[in-house]
Amino acid sequence: MQKLLTISVAAYNVEKYIKECLDSFIGKSFMNYIEVLVVNDGSADNTALIASRYQKKYPDTFRVINKENGGHGSAVNCGIAEAKGKYFKTVDGDDWVDKHAFKELVDFIKITDADVISTDYWWVDDSTKHKIKKIKNTFKGMEYRKTYLFDNICRDIYINIHAMAIKTEILQNNNIMLDRHCFYVDAEYVLFPVPYIKTVAFLPKPVYMYRLGLSTQSMDILNMQKNCAHHEKVLKRIIQLYNNNKKNLSLPKKEYLEKAIAKLATSQIKIYLSYPASPDMKRKIVKLDKGIRKKYPQIYKKMANRAVYLLRKSNYRLYNIASAILRKTSGI
Repeated sequence: MQKLLTISVAAYNVEKYIKECLDSFIGKSFMNYIEVLVVNDGSADNTALIASRYQKKYPDTFRVINKENGGHGSAVNCGIAEAKGKYFKTVDGDDWVDKHAFKELVDFIKITDADVISTDYWWVDDSTKHKIKKIKNTFKGMEYRKTYLFDNICRDIYINIHAMAIKTEILQNNNIMLDRHCFYVDAEYVLFPVPYIKTVAFLPKPVYMYRLGLSTQSMDILNMQKNCAHHEKVLKRIIQLYNNNKKNLSLPKKEYLEKAIAKLATSQIKIYLSYPASPDMKRKIVKLDKGIRKKYPQIYKKMANRAVYLLRKSNYRLYNIASAILRKTSGI
């Protein structure tokens, strides 16, 4: 039977969590329709050993791929290359899915031909296991299960990695490749395919369970400082994507990418602000902000953030105050 959905599990030193992740893909009603590729990204713990037990017990569903460490992007690239399902979804090895909602996703794939399927998801506190917040992707008048033209609705949505299931052929046929040894490649994963996406459908139940509170998470402010150069690299890659495609993109898709770049650029400024105030960090902020204003005024206008607004209105004279406030509110 041809698989309808490939789940690519990026797994690096997740022996504590991988069982919960893989257990969530065990269900008689949907296992025949999915393949789960556990991409062991050079783990030094028992991740591969635990995953291999699932491959042995359910060889038609689970497959372990062992590779040298290359980072999250490299693991996703490996999953894309090996995928046989009509649709592709990536799940981190320390996260999991809700079985009932996942079954509905698989059932919907049987009847849809949308390029992308977007589902809601939960933030889950790691220490308490409580669901903290449901992340929804809705717009006025939206109908679940209806297939929409991406151009008609993309001004009102943003589909991120935890929400997205995408046709595998879009990734494979267009050579979608993420950076190796680099954090923040989630943005590359959801934005690189944009030029090729024509249709999208939405499902109501949250599928993905995103674990919050891990010290290794890249969105922790101290980790963002540590990986500042990675964030800069991804921002440049998305700007390059925009430059390479803007002549051929529809206006809605151009604006979709512009909003995404504006958000990334704003985050980059906030990372600079999170460091102790210094002339060097101020220069970086001014260079980035003025560079965007000169080359991409439409992106510059979309950078709607209070800190950025105050910096601009004061001609960056409030930099020290803005840095102190951000550091205090971030608990640094």
